[in-house]
Amino acid sequence: MNNLNYDVIVVGAGHAGVEAALASSRQGLKTAMFTIFLDNIAMMSCNPSIGGPGKSHLVAELDVLGGEMGKHVDLYNLQLKELNTSKGPAARITRGQADKYEYRVKMKQVVEEQDNLDIIQQIIDELIIEDGKVVGVISSLGIKYSAKSVVLCTGTFLKGRVVIGDVKYPAGRQGEPSADKLSDSLVKNGIKIDRYQTATPPRLDKRTIDFSVMKEMYGEENPRYFSIFTEKEKNNIVPTYLTSTSEKTIDVAKEMLQYSPIVSGIIETHGPRHCPSLDRKVINFPDKTDHQIFLEQESKESNEMYVNGLTTAMPPFAQEAMMRTIKGLENAKIMRHGYAVEYDYAPAAQLYPSLESKKIEGLFFAGQINGTSGYEEAAAQGFIAGVNAGRKLLNKEPIIIDRTEAYIGVMIDDIIHKKTPEPYRVLPSRAEYRLTLRFDNAFTRLLDKTIDIGILSKEKIEVLKESKEIIDIELKRLKEIKIAMKEANELLEKLNSNQRFSKGINAYELLSIKEVSYLDLVNFTEILSIKEYIKNQIETIAKYETFIEREKVQIERFKKLEDIKLPKDINYDLIKGISNIARDGLKEVSPMTVGEATRISGVSGNDIALLIAYIR
Repeated sequence: MNNLNYDVIVVGAGHAGVEAALASSRQGLKTAMFTIFLDNIAMMSCNPSIGGPGKSHLVAELDVLGGEMGKHVDLYNLQLKELNTSKGPAARITRGQADKYEYRVKMKQVVEEQDNLDIIQQIIDELIIEDGKVVGVISSLGIKYSAKSVVLCTGTFLKGRVVIGDVKYPAGRQGEPSADKLSDSLVKNGIKIDRYQTATPPRLDKRTIDFSVMKEMYGEENPRYFSIFTEKEKNNIVPTYLTSTSEKTIDVAKEMLQYSPIVSGIIETHGPRHCPSLDRKVINFPDKTDHQIFLEQESKESNEMYVNGLTTAMPPFAQEAMMRTIKGLENAKIMRHGYAVEYDYAPAAQLYPSLESKKIEGLFFAGQINGTSGYEEAAAQGFIAGVNAGRKLLNKEPIIIDRTEAYIGVMIDDIIHKKTPEPYRVLPSRAEYRLTLRFDNAFTRLLDKTIDIGILSKEKIEVLKESKEIIDIELKRLKEIKIAMKEANELLEKLNSNQRFSKGINAYELLSIKEVSYLDLVNFTEILSIKEYIKNQIETIAKYETFIEREKVQIERFKKLEDIKLPKDINYDLIKGISNIARDGLKEVSPMTVGEATRISGVSGNDIALLIAYIR
């Protein structure tokens, strides 16, 4: 049957699956996206928030490259807020609270209306592999679908097991079945599988919460959006509410620890370190009593409130008892109890930086199946996997983004080379070149990649080109505008700056002073009427040029090691002197360059020196 033949098949329709399917189909390839339940496409199973440290960067980068998440959350949210505004530009980010219902329903509409994309509700049980290549899949109904590339975006559904107290049952998340056979097919074909765990808090009935004793926290009507293309008259400002645990909460939690599946051993796998359960907090920080609790509405269409900070898989009676001790929640009613879910994942050391499997040609992995956590991490991986699954069929070189170019590159490089004992989360501390990889400059640093990928519309690409050109020309012009010492110092005094000049300067040097904005230069020269995101780049580059140039030197050193290729058939057992842990890591990852080898866990500088000597 002709309708069973596809160029690309995407298994899963969460945030990774949606971006993968859109990226593939937008390259003109016939694509099928399989999901267990059509109504849960792009479901936000946990907190319906997007952005935050590191994660904002992923969304902005994804948007510029041609992804969907950034503009979608800009449209369908309850609030957006710019954070860390008092800090330097590397730290400034946006966090959004998505409307869980609207986000999901409108994303379903996007994929349903996409050309070249079929959406099919079925569980995939098996891969069809021939001569080391993936050629299709088999569904639980026994139907065979052929494909030239397959992208696995299975989230928490591979042998998923939901845990609440001492109750444990098969499910990918509460209310949906697990996919119990696909893992076996992967193992049969040489893919290593391991287990991780994640958890989510209870959801409360908004009408039963006493908000009068909590602090209200509103969003901004004119925030910095995730997409530079978003234009709205004003944004929603639905509040979140802040309360905290008390001494009584901790006392009750300690009493209930005996029922915690973490303590009882029902849960043996590791969960996200940066999103610990309340029982884990009590175990790790027994003397801390005032853990922050944020109450966040899930949708305008629902009374459900997400209890950020009260994640737990304790039994229902324990969840009730702890909740009663929190100010404002004394009479709250639980609509859904918190739970944990354990699931299979495939450690990402088995992948190339394109996210294609090293074991099975044409098979790509994206999202939680790679051992990551977070909607943003999943979406970014899904996009790269979908792009490269398509490019493989179009006989184009894969898109590889390295860690000097984007947080996407940092994430992919990390999950392949650095082992973590818990699901991986993007953090600013993981990026060595934070000032270069700012949230606000993704549109300039990824322009060449965007053009190469070719998914973003020609009109938007022209806007990006023009914006970058305006920045370059204006920076050059400002360096040619002379300003007398007296006039410059008068402005600095007026702005309450402690800085003073001892000679005449140019406008660029004046703009480098912290208190001086681009608009202040109107006193000395004509200034452009430009978009806020362009003006922001001009100011940031002028103020942080010294540090940006310093990072450029470091990036050049990095690139030199990346340029030293390693032979595909290299035998690491023949290299004398390298440590056993380095040898094992090199054999497991099979790096393509010396630079890649330096980032493998356990590989030392001495091991790298011996490796370079050997290949030369």
